[in-house]
Amino acid sequence: YQAKLKRAHVVLSANERSDAIWQEATSQAFAQGLEVVEDRGLLREVAGLVEWPIVLTGSIDADFLALPPEVLQSSMKEHQKFFSVRNPKSGRIEKFVTVANIETADHGATILAGHQKVLAARLSDAKFFWENDLRTVERVGMTGMAGPLANVTFHNKLGSQADRVARIAALAREIAPLVGAKPDLAEEAARIAKADLASEMVYEFPELQGLMGRYYATEAGHDDGVPQACEEHYSPLGPSDDVPSAPVSVAVALADKIDTLTGFWAIDEKPTGSKDPFALRRAALGVIRLVLENGSTVNLQSVVTRHLPEVRQAMGKFG
Repeated sequence: YQAKLKRAHVVLSANERSDAIWQEATSQAFAQGLEVVEDRGLLREVAGLVEWPIVLTGSIDADFLALPPEVLQSSMKEHQKFFSVRNPKSGRIEKFVTVANIETADHGATILAGHQKVLAARLSDAKFFWENDLRTVERVGMTGMAGPLANVTFHNKLGSQADRVARIAALAREIAPLVGAKPDLAEEAARIAKADLASEMVYEFPELQGLMGRYYATEAGHDDGVPQACEEHYSPLGPSDDVPSAPVSVAVALADKIDTLTGFWAIDEKPTGSKDPFALRRAALGVIRLVLENGSTVNLQSVVTRHLPEVRQAMGKFG
């Protein structure tokens, strides 16, 4: 049965299709001195979309090569189901791999031409978002970029995202000496860590939150671990995620998670045996890992007790 299907250009096994795609993609990239960015989830998805995988490598217009590599990856993956091909020397994404479902007389030239035309349109949007965000940062800085967060509700009983950022900044300043960070830097990082949520790029690609914050903070001239904290303060996101070790990142990550836990416990939104809509278990485990894996000594009960009045003030204002 499998042999008959294969003669009809259908590969029955999904694993066989996956292996064939990956082997051919990496071979084509290697021949050009490049490497395919591994993405097992995308590989499974693409293998499920084709019956007779034909791997084709296309080029990215030079106008888009200056975009952050993660932006290129996200755009190509989400919109086109393309694999990113990276230059290991420069770290830039320079080409893409697509998988067709048919062999053609021109060896995929027409298919690639069509894909490259569509990709150029998609990446033009990404470039527009990137350049607009950079102009915003240049004009008003990261604090100005964060301005619209005052109009974004975090929770109707806990205020806006801007209110939350103010609480996190105060808490990060308090936690900083406990984890070896400078209080001024921890507060600075906390105040801008969520600014990218108001950016056009993160609005289009939410999965880039934090990462774009690092890029924008760097462009705005922040240093001393502040841009790194913008990216890392969400971590760890799960048991397999790395734990930040830079002191500023640790301070902001702890403040972010402790504010979440304190706030939702105060408004009685606790997790149950079957529900945890605000990922409070993950936040609690994140706090534990941040403290233990960095060898810090933090009296969590004392920190939460001192932070509780700010949370209650928000509850009184918005609850």
